[in-house]
Amino acid sequence: MEQFYANSPATLVLLIVTTIISLIAFLNPGLWRFLALEPYRMFHEKEFHGVVTSGFVHSGLGHLFINMYVLYMFGPTLESLLESPQFVIVYVVGLVVGSLYPLFKYRNRPEYVAIGASGAISGVVFAFCLFIPFAPLGLIFLPGIHFPAILFAILYVAYSVYAMKKAKDNIGHEAHLAGALGGVVATIIIQPLSVKVFIEQIQTLFT
Repeated sequence: MEQFYANSPATLVLLIVTTIISLIAFLNPGLWRFLALEPYRMFHEKEFHGVVTSGFVHSGLGHLFINMYVLYMFGPTLESLLESPQFVIVYVVGLVVGSLYPLFKYRNRPEYVAIGASGAISGVVFAFCLFIPFAPLGLIFLPGIHFPAILFAILYVAYSVYAMKKAKDNIGHEAHLAGALGGVVATIIIQPLSVKVFIEQIQTLFT
């Protein structure tokens, strides 16, 4: 844990804080609702904190685990490439941009509620792929099987699109797509050379 904190302090703090707040919110529906993204309430009552706070609550243990597991997989490496302050900027930009789409789309639907760090996580995943698109990744439930990071990113977004169309839960699936875009744009602004790095690695497929 000390080694993890020394190399990836921002990732560790985000993991711990998000997990603690989510677990507390599971036991406190009032807090869960207050922190969630409710576009109608935000526009009519001018309470916009949910744009950020919704990233710290989740719909259940499975939702929380998946997001934190993906952050654990991608966060430390990206943080080492960008440094902690820049990593936090990418994370927050992904979170905020991911919240903007549902915020405006559902502003006249009082029943709509969305939660989850999906936008921020997507931003981290796609920022990671700018630097190391072919990094081999494995899954804890498929030991010994590895696939490139960029494939994971594509499947992650594909699932988001599918789940968004189903619209049977309170997970902010739209945030996956918007957050991914936000994370990529923020990374390019912070590290313009990331585009060159990405293109050069893609070109290796054809040489």
